[in-house]
Amino acid sequence: MPDGGCDLLWTGTSLVVAGPDRRARFVQHDPHAHACGVRFLPGAARQALGMPGAALVDATLPAAAVLGERSAGELAERLATAPADARPRLLASWASSRARAVDHRDPAVAFVAAALARDPSLRIAALAERIGYSERQLRRRVTAEVGYAPKLLARILRLRRAVAEAGRDPTLSLADTALACGYVDQAHLGHDAAALAGTTAAELLGR
Repeated sequence: MPDGGCDLLWTGTSLVVAGPDRRARFVQHDPHAHACGVRFLPGAARQALGMPGAALVDATLPAAAVLGERSAGELAERLATAPADARPRLLASWASSRARAVDHRDPAVAFVAAALARDPSLRIAALAERIGYSERQLRRRVTAEVGYAPKLLARILRLRRAVAEAGRDPTLSLADTALACGYVDQAHLGHDAAALAGTTAAELLGR
């Protein structure tokens, strides 16, 4: 499922960067490979990986193409030689030190991403006015850092909220889930499930 963020993934044999997706993808890997990864918040790609989200949309690249041969090679070697249960902590430690070494996320983008995560139904124009930007300025900055426009980010976060709500309460109907997550109606939820997840809302939410 798309989530607005980027991932740094150890597949068990190699280190890759997965950019922000606009649509769900099916990924196959060896189930015995002890894969692990770190997920970065929307808009944090430049801070964590040195590239804006717009440069990584819908892409999965060798980490060396993003982090550089030396940095990626050193990290991959450490992961390859570490015990499987230590790799997630190793990746998290690397990501934390990397983030501290560079500038913070664009504060306007961080604000919008956090606000939409809390309430994906918020109007972009209202968010822009709250921080003194024009809607066009804010759209441009969010698109550059996250990888897609604020309205698409809001749709993705709202669909993920629907999945979470359905998981928390298996008795919720599709219509009630749609209402709880800010959709106009059940058909609206179905449209986004098809467009972003490539399936029906009933199948996506286990209904």
